[in-house]
Amino acid sequence: MRANFLFSVWPYMAFSLLAVGLAIRCLLEQKRMDAVRAEMAEAWSVFGGANVWRAVVALLLVVHVAVLLLPQSVLAWNSHPLRLYLFEAIALIAGLAALVGWAKLTWRQVSHGNRSVITELSDTIFLALLLLAIASGVLMAALYRWGSLWGALVLTPYVASILRGGPAPGLATQMPFFVRLHVFSAFAMLAVLPLTRLAAFFVFALHSSLALMGRPVSAAVHAAERWLRRHNPAPWLWPEED
Repeated sequence: MRANFLFSVWPYMAFSLLAVGLAIRCLLEQKRMDAVRAEMAEAWSVFGGANVWRAVVALLLVVHVAVLLLPQSVLAWNSHPLRLYLFEAIALIAGLAALVGWAKLTWRQVSHGNRSVITELSDTIFLALLLLAIASGVLMAALYRWGSLWGALVLTPYVASILRGGPAPGLATQMPFFVRLHVFSAFAMLAVLPLTRLAAFFVFALHSSLALMGRPVSAAVHAAERWLRRHNPAPWLWPEED
């Protein structure tokens, strides 16, 4: 029952909390874009880190996206032993570098906190979940060889089943503990994200997107009003008497 909840119900709860949380923040802060920009600057100072940290995070994201979205390409790449060793080594080294970068981020967060208690607590929880995700990923790479192969064969179908609305928790529950921890922590990070400083980037992006989409509508409405004023049929239908 617990495993079924964690890998069939919890992902949808996490996505719901992410969507609802971001929507609420957009509504509350739609007229406070200056404050949102200031929070974006704070979020960058807390989570941006050094160039090495950003490069490592980008590399890990590329690896995960490749395994999840391009499993056939990953399997074809890994069909040659040398390329498989290279892929696994790069992922492991990136994971170890991410652990070092996480330690620096956490120290900066703990020693320079200046926001509300809720924000600081949310950022700390997010960083703790990030540690679980990174550490479990490193342990996966160290203890269970060829993770990119069985990840493409097992975890990719599991994620696809979640997106299709028909979760297959058995694909995840058969995996070792650290794999399950890696999956759980990833969804937990999505659930917590709206309460963190990082949400400011999403709020700003959503606000800007809505503003861009609203411009054509507003322009069309104004054009229609101008046309109606020029071609107002009222004087013809109800002419003023002398």
